[in-house]
Amino acid sequence: TRIFLLPLLRALLGLPDAEARPMLARTTVPLEANGPRAHYMRATLATTAGSPVVTPVRSQDSSLLTPLAEADVLLVRPIGDPAVPAGGEVPVLSLDF
Repeated sequence: TRIFLLPLLRALLGLPDAEARPMLARTTVPLEANGPRAHYMRATLATTAGSPVVTPVRSQDSSLLTPLAEADVLLVRPIGDPAVPAGGEVPVLSLDF
């Protein structure tokens, strides 16, 4: 919704483009390298020692609704993004509207 639907609705209403701006958070788990497509992983955001930390939900299967309901952010993996160790910074987009 945040990536595709909101920009479409804004364009249809003649409103200026309001690009979603990601924030940086540290991942609690290592992430594998990403392939040839951008990947938006469902995840949860928390604060540890005053810093935002993000944890991907247990399943990223797009057909499952429970992981989507548990998520409050999208962890953004750009095209060809290298592996990220636990504690590495990654961009996240909030799912609050």
